Amino acid sequence: MFIAPLWEDIAEVDVMRLRFAGPLLLAVLATACTSDDSAVPTAPSDGSTGGSNNVVTISSAGVSPQTIQIRAGERVLFVNNDSVVHEMSSDQHPAHTECPVINQVGNISPGQSKETGNFVTPQTCTYHDHLDALNPGLLGTIVIVE
Repeated sequence: MFIAPLWEDIAEVDVMRLRFAGPLLLAVLATACTSDDSAVPTAPSDGSTGGSNNVVTISSAGVSPQTIQIRAGERVLFVNNDSVVHEMSSDQHPAHTECPVINQVGNISPGQSKETGNFVTPQTCTYHDHLDALNPGLLGTIVIVE
């Protein structure tokens, strides 16, 4: 019969495709799953950004940690894990002039992260959430050391 040889040819082609598709699929998955260290962001060599320790997390309970110590020249990253917008600002409320680099953070939407400017002078800076300035859980201190 004429149909059987045609069916056998199709089956043979499908088997050959599978022989090449399997290793190809594995190669694609292996490539997609491997880590490329060059894609991982790193801090500049001048130390201008904070490392993983220079992070303040904002939640419904407040900021954590409430006091953070960094080196002069570094920055602080604010991460909003709350469900509302926050606006981290330098003290004194409402002028915000104590440490103006904090004001560069501005509004932080839920799920968003924003970084301060570089703290260049050793000093102690206090900050608050401008949108909830009287909430003691949203008050914090950044201690800048040499």
